[in-house]
Amino acid sequence: MPGGVMHVLALLLAVMLAVCAKNGEAQPNMTITYTLGFLAPTADSAIPASLANEWSSAFNVALEVLNSENRPYTLIPNVQASQCDWQAAERGAKAIAFPTVPPVIGVVGPACSGAAMSAARYLMFFNISLVSFSATAEPLSLREMFPNFFRTVYGDMHQAAAVVASMAKLQMQKVTMVLTQSYYSWNFGENVNMLINGSTTVRSVTLGVGDNSSIDATMLGTALDSVESDEFVVLAVEPLQALDIWRAAYGMGKAGYPYWYFGTDGATAFDPADANITDPSMVAELVGEIGVSPFGGDFSSDSVCNKFYSYWQTRNYPGYISDGQNRTRSYVPYLIDAVTAYFTVIDNLIQANITVNAFNVLQAFNGSGPGTPVFEGCTGLVSFDPETGSRNATAQIPIFDFVALTPSYWEAKGEIRNAEFQSLQSLTRPGSGSASLHKSKVGVVVGTLVGLASVLALIVGGTYYYLRKKNSSITRTDSMARMWER
Repeated sequence: MPGGVMHVLALLLAVMLAVCAKNGEAQPNMTITYTLGFLAPTADSAIPASLANEWSSAFNVALEVLNSENRPYTLIPNVQASQCDWQAAERGAKAIAFPTVPPVIGVVGPACSGAAMSAARYLMFFNISLVSFSATAEPLSLREMFPNFFRTVYGDMHQAAAVVASMAKLQMQKVTMVLTQSYYSWNFGENVNMLINGSTTVRSVTLGVGDNSSIDATMLGTALDSVESDEFVVLAVEPLQALDIWRAAYGMGKAGYPYWYFGTDGATAFDPADANITDPSMVAELVGEIGVSPFGGDFSSDSVCNKFYSYWQTRNYPGYISDGQNRTRSYVPYLIDAVTAYFTVIDNLIQANITVNAFNVLQAFNGSGPGTPVFEGCTGLVSFDPETGSRNATAQIPIFDFVALTPSYWEAKGEIRNAEFQSLQSLTRPGSGSASLHKSKVGVVVGTLVGLASVLALIVGGTYYYLRKKNSSITRTDSMARMWER
């Protein structure tokens, strides 16, 4: 090769090396991008629009806050509707799994257990993990069926234990448990009946679907007609079904005293301040209704959750909390923890110099590979039981709030830790400001009259006895004397 050509090639090589060296010094590491799917609960027969918007906001807030924390990667969202429907959840899972650029590393959601089963089974074929924030059905813990499913929330057996603890604390002797034709409702009813063990008499009523309503109001009215004043009505139903039950009960005059409703997490997801779906007069009648909800509805300035809520307020996303509390008690903190779990796994994998992909993320969640997540989240210490995929109840004992309805939100009245009450504030029974007060006044009047009559009877009877004893000419036997002297 001629010398001139060699010289030119040498110069080109030197220039290329210099450019590469300069770029290596001047440019920071390129940010890697991954996809985090979200099977978003959209408004349907189980989820009201306000709740769906609240959850969507929480996902966006968590993703944006954690992406802003100077990490060498970014997670971008792929949001698909899931509703509480098997088919919709599977379609959403398919839309997230394909296309694969940027690569999918996992999925958050869906909210409902049936939808979670469908999505998990589909994603399992691609080694993609699914972390739900509110799918609580116990069968999701079967690893042979759902080896890629995890949840930041505790399973229904723990919530059922909190419900049974509430029954014992309030000394519920008789309960009418209202169920609907949904997997959540049936499964939860079974869990409660298993734990009661005969300590409380439970009558279960399964409502059908009505015209233009998620429940059959006629069946509900028949069930409520036989409820006694010392009996509680337990609603083991989904959010919109709870709303339809209360609407129907209010229309029949069975929302206030003497009825006292006790709601599970579906009922306490009801937002009393949602002007789009609630009637203020109905809410006023329901004030004082009680129930259990997942711990974490409140936060303070020193909470690890504060950065998310501060950002939420700044961005003015829908569904922002008020007065330091989530109005709906709707698993928002558990959703934030689900997103945080993925960031924690990726951080751990990068630190261990392990390739970040869906399979390694799944292995980390299962505890069978590097990167296993353990972190302090909005709801306490978050980790996962590899045997079930559920929230590790040993690392962080299950905590539930005992709540009572106010005109604007569900107020915490007590705390249940590991199925044991730690505290309980005084409760005001619904309608006690009118019906019970009227009853009390009537009782005072009637009691006074009865008391006066009793005193008068004693006076008359005593006078009669004295005169008879003094003037009687009857000769008394010993036995008669003893009887008079008693």
